[in-house]
Amino acid sequence: MRKRLLTTSPFLTGLKLLAILPPVGIGWLIYLSRWQWLALLKHPRQFSRHDPLLGFIVLLMGITTLNLNHHDYRSVILSVLMLFVLGNLWLLCRESTQSIAWHELRKFIIQFGLYITISGFAFHWLNQVLTLPTWLKFMLGDLLWGYAANQNRLFGSAYNPNDACCLLLIALGLLLTQLSHGSVHPFTRWPLINWFLVGLLCVGIYQTKSRTGLMIMIAILIMTTYQLCRHHRILVTTILIAGSLVVWHVFPRSASTITALQSRLTIWHNSFTVFKQAPYLGVTYFGFARHYLQLTGTYVPHAHDILLMLLASFGILGGAGFIYLVLSSGWHLTKYWHQYRTPNLRYFMMTLPIILAYGLTDFVLSSMQVLIIILLIIACWHHEQQLRPIISPRKYQSPLI
Repeated sequence: MRKRLLTTSPFLTGLKLLAILPPVGIGWLIYLSRWQWLALLKHPRQFSRHDPLLGFIVLLMGITTLNLNHHDYRSVILSVLMLFVLGNLWLLCRESTQSIAWHELRKFIIQFGLYITISGFAFHWLNQVLTLPTWLKFMLGDLLWGYAANQNRLFGSAYNPNDACCLLLIALGLLLTQLSHGSVHPFTRWPLINWFLVGLLCVGIYQTKSRTGLMIMIAILIMTTYQLCRHHRILVTTILIAGSLVVWHVFPRSASTITALQSRLTIWHNSFTVFKQAPYLGVTYFGFARHYLQLTGTYVPHAHDILLMLLASFGILGGAGFIYLVLSSGWHLTKYWHQYRTPNLRYFMMTLPIILAYGLTDFVLSSMQVLIIILLIIACWHHEQQLRPIISPRKYQSPLI
């Protein structure tokens, strides 16, 4: 237990730095995870546990290594290294969530979302009155990547408005699930403040000007409203229909919606063409941009879709492995909900669909901040699953609530 506490404290420090000083936080967490693979080799039975994500990462590493036959050594080496780091981070998250209460991690994720919103407005004001050096903006996460023409979009410390929006949606989903169903560990003791923070997260999502993000946010709000107003659903439906007409007039970047959709469809079509060039082994994760550039003459870092990116990067096996992960997780989540109905399952049933829905139009896994938060949530779900066979459903009360 003492050893766990010693490793837990640096891990929590790394998570806080992930939000405030992203490069330092990412580097620190990678450093903490450096020997996870060695611990796995010393205790190979851990690999035999039900851990499909670890198996999926190993599968992707094997597929990428086979690409050495194509003589693209740089892309293969970088991709294997990236997957090796990903595997270590997953093992670190899996180990750490066994000794950190879920409500603590949940609180951190919500705080992360609030920090992105507040820092986004603060950085915008600072940039109006000061010229911050590039290195400082990079350290604070205020250096915009990939959207030079959209300087007016909020992204806080997440480098990119789409990645920021994904983190904000996860935070909003967790907070609304807590407020609509109650918790022995509320975010704050004052309900009005909690609802004010919901509004702040919604403002942050709107200011990222992500159209997909706004649609998901509206869906989350509708579900929560129906949950809270079960006896007034006709009135709520009428209000929501009237509200949807107003939303279209304030929809972010509505004038360029058609153009953006056409651009996204073009990227998806070209990404599928990249996949067809190497359908069995893919072109590797870091080889995607080069192949896309050779095909179209345009630099695009990823496919703007999780499944398409995995298919293009790792071939049919990579895409099939991802589909298996999604279907398996959905099946287990449904099964455990019908058997146990523990409060924690509601959080996973909210956040996992958010991640998948947002991944339909963007590849947010390219952000280390988003990736680590997703690994944390999956690790908590993995820990929750490990408890089920041991404790009877009638006697079980989740220690993570």
